[in-house]
Amino acid sequence: MKTRKALSVAVLAAFVLWIAPVVFAQSGTTSGSAPATPAPAATTAPAKPAPAKAAAAAAKSGATKADATKSAAKKEAAVATGPRSVIGEVVDPACWIVNGAKGAMHKECAIACAKAGQVLGIVESKTQKLYMVATDKPGEDPNKGLIDYVGQIVLVKGRVYSRGGATGIKITSVEPYSPTPVIPQ
Repeated sequence: MKTRKALSVAVLAAFVLWIAPVVFAQSGTTSGSAPATPAPAATTAPAKPAPAKAAAAAAKSGATKADATKSAAKKEAAVATGPRSVIGEVVDPACWIVNGAKGAMHKECAIACAKAGQVLGIVESKTQKLYMVATDKPGEDPNKGLIDYVGQIVLVKGRVYSRGGATGIKITSVEPYSPTPVIPQ
C-alpha cells in the first residue's frame, strides 16, 4: 500500500513538473528559471540564464507584479465605498448568479428563499454589479423592508463596503424607482 502511494505521488510530481512550464509558457506568465521541457534528472542541469537576462527578467516580473497589484487596487476602487445610492433590481443572489433568474417571473421563488434565510441583493441596473445586503448587528434581518420589493427596480441609499472582490450595502432607505419623475399635483 505504501509503495502504491509513493508511486502515485511520484507520478503526480513528475506530471506537475512537466505541465507547469508548458501552461505558464502558453499563458505568457513567467515561472522563474524552470525549463520548458522536462530534463532527465541525472544527465543534464537546466541552463542558467546570463546575468543581464536574469536581471531583465526579474525587473519584468517585478513590474508585472506591481502592475497586477495596481490593477487589483483599481478594480477594488471601481466600486465607490461609503455613502451611495444604487438603482437596481432586488434579487435572490443565488438564483441570479447560477441561473440569471430575476424579475416578476422569479418573484415568488426569491421571496420563499428570503423567508428561508437567503440574504437578498441588489443588481445595479447600469453595471449589473451585485450588492449583497449587509447589516451591523448579528441576528438582524438584512431583508427587513427589502423583501416587499423583490423583482422590482428600487432606489437604495446606504453605505457601500467592498472587500475581497465582494460588495455589500448597508441600506438606510429603499423606495420604488421610476425613470420618469413623478410630478406632484
